[in-house]
Amino acid sequence: MMAGERLSSAEELLWANSLLGAGGERLVWDALQEWSCLSSESRLLARPLADFLCAVWDEQSEVAAALMWTLPEGLAVPGVDATGYAKGVRALIRGASERLTLLAPYLEVEGMGQLQGELLAALARSVSVVLVTQDANSLGSWASDSVEPLRREARGLSGCLRVYTAPATAPVLLHSKLVVADGASAVLGSANLTGNALLRNLETGVVVGARQAVEIERVVQAAIELGQVHLVFATESTPL
Repeated sequence: MMAGERLSSAEELLWANSLLGAGGERLVWDALQEWSCLSSESRLLARPLADFLCAVWDEQSEVAAALMWTLPEGLAVPGVDATGYAKGVRALIRGASERLTLLAPYLEVEGMGQLQGELLAALARSVSVVLVTQDANSLGSWASDSVEPLRREARGLSGCLRVYTAPATAPVLLHSKLVVADGASAVLGSANLTGNALLRNLETGVVVGARQAVEIERVVQAAIELGQVHLVFATESTPL
């Protein structure tokens, strides 16, 4: 009954004491936070709440996985959008209201150009954007050349753009390809942020929900905090 309603503090959950005993409201509040059941506006989100309740009863909620594809020229499949991967990533970026995380080992100017308009629009509405890649600190590298137009255009926008990189000589490759919006939903799949991956290859991605999105954010943040990637640059956010 409370799905979609605002829930601003544990004090609004005092009814839980009759079920869980003293302090029950805090237990429920902490669980809702852990399962990302509250939006940035403190509204109770139905899907994460359903996942949480199913976990309480040792059941799995049914999640309809949405697939996205890039299909090469000449491969037409009824009901499959040949450019759905790029469209799905752009839609995810457009829906972000607080933060975006993008991770791809390989960038290329054409691929980043597919997303630049949406990324700049996100920065203009004060979204914090983190981009993690490989070899972006080497002048003249594909990654460096690919983020330079975004860096130039992002200056003066109210959001902050941070680009992190692992060196090309790193012993391990950050091989995941991920885009996460607000810890609420994410796209993960096979596509790098290149023109071939978003326009011409055979690539597959899947949209996941809040529980997986939060885990992805935690892993990326841990890589940053442990120094496995390093800050290349950060644009200054402009107060509104």
